[in-house]
Amino acid sequence: MGNAWFVNDYSIVANADAEIKALATFDPSKTAIVDKRFLEGAGKIELPKAEFFDLDTGYIQLTNYAPNRLVYKCKNPKKQLAVFSEIYYNKGWNAYIDGKPTTHIRVNYLLRALVVPQGQHSIEFKFEPKSYYLGNTFSMISSIIVLLLIVGGMVFGARNLKIKEVVQEVEEVENEKKPLIRKLKTKHKRV
Repeated sequence: MGNAWFVNDYSIVANADAEIKALATFDPSKTAIVDKRFLEGAGKIELPKAEFFDLDTGYIQLTNYAPNRLVYKCKNPKKQLAVFSEIYYNKGWNAYIDGKPTTHIRVNYLLRALVVPQGQHSIEFKFEPKSYYLGNTFSMISSIIVLLLIVGGMVFGARNLKIKEVVQEVEEVENEKKPLIRKLKTKHKRV
Protein backbone atom coordinates (compact mmCIF):
# COMPACT_ATOMS: atom_id res chain seq x y z
CA MET A 1 0.00 0.00 0.00
CA GLY A 2 2.81 2.48 0.74
CA ASN A 3 2.49 6.13 1.75
CA ALA A 4 -0.85 6.66 -0.01
CA TRP A 5 -3.30 4.74 -2.15
CA PHE A 6 -6.68 5.03 -3.82
CA VAL A 7 -9.58 2.90 -2.65
CA ASN A 8 -12.57 1.88 -4.72
CA ASP A 9 -14.92 1.20 -1.84
CA TYR A 10 -15.78 2.74 1.50
CA SER A 11 -18.06 1.94 4.37
CA ILE A 12 -19.74 4.71 6.35
CA VAL A 13 -20.30 3.88 10.02
CA ALA A 14 -22.15 5.66 12.82
CA ASN A 15 -19.33 6.36 15.29
CA ALA A 16 -15.81 5.52 16.45
CA ASP A 17 -16.89 2.26 18.13
CA ALA A 18 -18.45 1.00 14.90
CA GLU A 19 -15.33 2.12 13.05
CA ILE A 20 -13.10 0.02 15.32
CA LYS A 21 -15.39 -3.02 14.89
CA ALA A 22 -15.36 -2.63 11.11
CA LEU A 23 -11.56 -2.62 11.03
CA ALA A 24 -11.55 -6.30 11.95
CA THR A 25 -13.13 -7.40 8.67
CA PHE A 26 -11.99 -5.12 5.85
CA ASP A 27 -9.19 -4.98 3.27
CA PRO A 28 -7.47 -1.57 3.75
CA SER A 29 -6.00 -1.65 0.23
CA LYS A 30 -9.50 -1.62 -1.28
CA THR A 31 -11.84 -0.16 1.33
CA ALA A 32 -11.90 2.79 3.74
CA ILE A 33 -13.99 2.91 6.90
CA VAL A 34 -15.46 6.41 7.38
CA ASP A 35 -17.09 7.70 10.57
CA LYS A 36 -20.14 9.66 9.36
CA ARG A 37 -19.40 12.46 11.85
CA PHE A 38 -16.31 13.36 9.83
CA LEU A 39 -18.40 13.69 6.68
CA GLU A 40 -20.90 15.95 8.44
CA GLY A 41 -18.21 18.16 9.95
CA ALA A 42 -16.18 18.37 6.77
CA GLY A 43 -18.39 20.82 4.93
CA LYS A 44 -20.56 18.36 3.03
CA ILE A 45 -17.86 16.20 1.43
CA GLU A 46 -19.26 14.13 -1.37
CA LEU A 47 -17.55 10.77 -1.56
CA PRO A 48 -17.09 9.32 -5.05
CA LYS A 49 -19.32 6.47 -6.15
CA ALA A 50 -17.90 3.14 -5.02
CA GLU A 51 -16.88 0.91 -7.94
CA PHE A 52 -16.23 -2.72 -7.24
CA PHE A 53 -13.69 -4.69 -9.29
CA ASP A 54 -12.08 -1.62 -10.87
CA LEU A 55 -8.50 -2.43 -11.86
CA ASP A 56 -7.50 1.03 -13.11
CA THR A 57 -6.99 2.96 -9.88
CA GLY A 58 -4.27 5.34 -11.06
CA TYR A 59 -1.29 6.13 -8.85
CA ILE A 60 -0.35 8.38 -5.97
CA GLN A 61 3.24 8.93 -4.85
CA LEU A 62 4.96 10.83 -2.03
CA THR A 63 7.48 13.25 -3.61
CA ASN A 64 8.56 15.42 -0.68
CA TYR A 65 8.55 14.70 3.04
CA ALA A 66 9.23 17.14 5.86
CA PRO A 67 7.79 17.09 9.39
CA ASN A 68 5.49 20.04 8.58
CA ARG A 69 4.85 19.46 4.87
CA LEU A 70 4.02 16.43 2.73
CA VAL A 71 3.76 16.60 -1.06
CA TYR A 72 2.26 13.92 -3.29
CA LYS A 73 1.71 13.67 -7.01
CA CYS A 74 -1.09 11.60 -8.44
CA LYS A 75 -2.90 10.67 -11.58
CA ASN A 76 -6.29 9.03 -11.44
CA PRO A 77 -8.82 8.16 -14.17
CA LYS A 78 -11.81 9.26 -12.08
CA LYS A 79 -12.75 11.02 -8.86
CA GLN A 80 -11.45 8.80 -6.05
CA LEU A 81 -10.91 8.62 -2.32
CA ALA A 82 -7.19 8.65 -1.45
CA VAL A 83 -5.99 7.24 1.87
CA PHE A 84 -2.70 8.51 3.34
CA SER A 85 -0.66 6.50 5.84
CA GLU A 86 -0.37 9.54 8.10
CA ILE A 87 -2.15 10.03 11.42
CA TYR A 88 -5.23 12.24 11.08
CA TYR A 89 -4.82 15.41 13.11
CA ASN A 90 -6.96 18.34 11.98
CA LYS A 91 -5.63 20.99 14.40
CA GLY A 92 -3.17 22.83 12.21
CA TRP A 93 -2.92 20.42 9.29
CA ASN A 94 -4.36 21.79 6.06
CA ALA A 95 -4.80 19.94 2.77
CA TYR A 96 -4.33 21.44 -0.72
CA ILE A 97 -4.94 20.06 -4.19
CA ASP A 98 -3.07 21.99 -6.87
CA GLY A 99 -2.52 24.79 -4.35
CA LYS A 100 -6.21 25.19 -3.50
CA PRO A 101 -7.43 24.39 0.03
CA THR A 102 -9.53 21.26 0.36
CA THR A 103 -11.03 19.25 3.19
CA HIS A 104 -9.51 16.06 4.49
CA ILE A 105 -11.21 13.51 6.72
CA ARG A 106 -10.35 10.68 9.07
CA VAL A 107 -10.72 7.11 7.83
CA ASN A 108 -9.85 3.70 9.27
CA TYR A 109 -10.03 5.29 12.74
CA LEU A 110 -6.71 7.12 12.50
CA LEU A 111 -5.58 7.82 8.91
CA ARG A 112 -6.07 10.84 6.66
CA ALA A 113 -8.09 10.73 3.46
CA LEU A 114 -9.38 13.14 0.87
CA VAL A 115 -11.40 13.05 -2.30
CA VAL A 116 -9.19 13.66 -5.35
CA PRO A 117 -10.79 14.78 -8.62
CA GLN A 118 -10.02 13.04 -11.89
CA GLY A 119 -6.72 13.89 -13.55
CA GLN A 120 -3.13 14.70 -12.63
CA HIS A 121 -2.68 16.64 -9.39
CA SER A 122 -0.31 17.84 -6.73
CA ILE A 123 -1.49 17.19 -3.18
CA GLU A 124 0.00 18.93 -0.16
CA PHE A 125 -0.50 18.60 3.55
CA LYS A 126 0.93 21.55 5.49
CA PHE A 127 1.15 22.04 9.22
CA GLU A 128 0.00 25.65 9.68
CA PRO A 129 -1.29 26.04 13.23
CA LYS A 130 -2.94 29.39 13.92
CA SER A 131 -1.36 29.47 17.38
CA TYR A 132 2.13 29.46 15.82
CA TYR A 133 1.38 32.41 13.54
CA LEU A 134 -0.44 34.28 16.32
CA GLY A 135 2.55 33.71 18.64
CA ASN A 136 4.94 34.80 15.91
CA THR A 137 3.01 38.04 15.38
CA PHE A 138 2.86 38.69 19.13
CA SER A 139 6.62 38.09 19.45
CA MET A 140 7.35 40.47 16.57
CA ILE A 141 5.19 43.23 18.06
CA SER A 142 6.79 42.71 21.50
CA SER A 143 10.27 42.88 20.00
CA ILE A 144 9.44 46.14 18.22
CA ILE A 145 8.07 47.65 21.44
CA VAL A 146 11.20 46.62 23.39
CA LEU A 147 13.42 48.03 20.64
CA LEU A 148 11.50 51.33 20.70
CA LEU A 149 11.82 51.49 24.50
CA ILE A 150 15.58 50.93 24.28
CA VAL A 151 16.02 53.59 21.57
CA GLY A 152 13.76 55.98 23.51
CA GLY A 153 15.79 55.37 26.67
CA MET A 154 19.02 56.06 24.81
CA VAL A 155 17.66 59.30 23.34
CA PHE A 156 16.27 60.42 26.71
CA GLY A 157 19.54 59.50 28.43
CA ALA A 158 21.61 61.37 25.84
CA ARG A 159 19.33 64.39 26.17
CA ASN A 160 19.64 64.38 29.96
CA LEU A 161 23.40 64.04 29.66
CA LYS A 162 23.49 67.02 27.30
CA ILE A 163 21.37 69.10 29.70
CA LYS A 164 23.67 68.16 32.60
CA GLU A 165 26.69 69.20 30.55
CA VAL A 166 25.09 72.56 29.71
CA VAL A 167 24.13 73.16 33.36
CA GLN A 168 27.65 72.27 34.43
CA GLU A 169 29.14 74.67 31.88
CA VAL A 170 26.82 77.47 33.08
CA GLU A 171 27.81 76.78 36.69
CA GLU A 172 31.50 76.87 35.72
CA VAL A 173 31.02 80.21 33.94
CA GLU A 174 29.12 81.59 36.94
CA ASN A 175 31.84 80.38 39.27
CA GLU A 176 34.45 82.10 37.12
CA LYS A 177 32.41 85.34 37.13
CA LYS A 178 31.83 85.40 40.91
CA PRO A 179 35.35 86.60 41.80
CA LEU A 180 35.10 89.32 39.12
CA ILE A 181 31.72 90.45 40.40
CA ARG A 182 33.09 90.56 43.98
CA LYS A 183 36.01 92.65 42.81
CA LEU A 184 33.71 95.00 40.97
CA LYS A 185 31.38 95.28 43.95
CA THR A 186 34.31 95.94 46.24
CA LYS A 187 35.65 98.65 43.90
CA HIS A 188 32.22 100.17 43.66
CA LYS A 189 31.86 100.37 47.40
CA ARG A 190 35.20 102.19 47.75
CA VAL A 191 34.37 104.77 45.25
